Amino acid sequence: MPKKRILFINYSLHSGGIEKSLVTLLSLFDYSTYDVDLQLFANDGLFLPRVPKQVHLLPPLFPQAYKRNIRQALPLLLKQKQPLTALCRTGVTLAGLRGTMGERLVKMWKVERHFVRKNTKPYDAAVAFMEGQPIYYCVENVQAKRKIGFIHGDYTAMGLNRAFDEPYLTKLNAVCTVSESCRDALVRTFPALAEKFHVQYNLLSPPFLQKLAEEPLAVSDSYQGLRVLTIARLSQQKGLDLAIPAIRALRRKGLQFRWYIIGIGPEKEALQAQIQEYGLTEDIVFLGEQGNPYPFVKACDVYLQPSRFEGKSIAVDEAMALCKPILLTDFSTAKDQITDGETGLIVPMNPQGIAEGLERLLTDAALRGKLEQTLSEMDSSNVEEIQKLYALLAGTPAEQQSAES
Repeated sequence: MPKKRILFINYSLHSGGIEKSLVTLLSLFDYSTYDVDLQLFANDGLFLPRVPKQVHLLPPLFPQAYKRNIRQALPLLLKQKQPLTALCRTGVTLAGLRGTMGERLVKMWKVERHFVRKNTKPYDAAVAFMEGQPIYYCVENVQAKRKIGFIHGDYTAMGLNRAFDEPYLTKLNAVCTVSESCRDALVRTFPALAEKFHVQYNLLSPPFLQKLAEEPLAVSDSYQGLRVLTIARLSQQKGLDLAIPAIRALRRKGLQFRWYIIGIGPEKEALQAQIQEYGLTEDIVFLGEQGNPYPFVKACDVYLQPSRFEGKSIAVDEAMALCKPILLTDFSTAKDQITDGETGLIVPMNPQGIAEGLERLLTDAALRGKLEQTLSEMDSSNVEEIQKLYALLAGTPAEQQSAES
């Protein structure tokens, strides 16, 4: 029997949760049954080397220079004799200046759609692994018998554009999201499409994480006190600005600890200015991108996710698999991830709530031990989740069953 031809589509493979989820999925895929192509808008990112060798990486929709800062991109693109791409890059920059996340994604796609090439190869199925441009591209520019989209967060909280998105979602055979709360948000927003929406959890292999966690720390640090860790894109969504005043309040009370942050993003300069203003330059450490963050998870005492909204945070799932006490703000899907008081703490989404939760965890070793013990007794592995996706790719009767499970 010939292999099924599958196309995955994503924007890039930078160090975010969506990108990590995609490379994990690809690493577990059944290549005896499927031939897999991967289409990225830009072939770059920390996770690009982790794409399995069985995956055929297609030429990017945009050249490498396109992803650079606009001041660098334009001269490079013009020097490379790509004036139309330079024009597209300029339009995308202007489109992204104002509006909600959804409004900006729509305006950016309305520019990019005129410059991306179509994929003329026929596929048995295409999977747009991210909301926004990958879904738009999949619907408009790909030939496939079945088309599946992923939306990785709470549709309402993300501020996406219902009026623009509905015709695209209507043309998909299925839409996957990562938690029950996220599916509920989609059903509330698009009730007529409810049967299309399926929960597909992020894949997790604790033995693999534990093996990676045993490797040496990539950044030497002689600090001997308590450590708090966050892995997040440096963006407004992740709420790091809410946690900085909490850190200051606890330091003023004399509590000794350091907060380490793994990630990059557009808010770094603003966060650094806030840290400087609060006199916390010795207490908050940016570690940048890390190809293997798990030794840092192993070394921390508390994992903090102060987000304003999430889908189902992969970083939180991984910290739980490594048995670390978790502190979450009460974003809409927080209860999908931890049970307050049993596998972590959920606190109000403000500096005072974060400060009180951190103080409780950092000063109560018995509580941390109790949470760690509970987490160690849980089975976090869910590699069988990939069977749901196989069912959706095939369009079998199990598709409906997966939506209900």
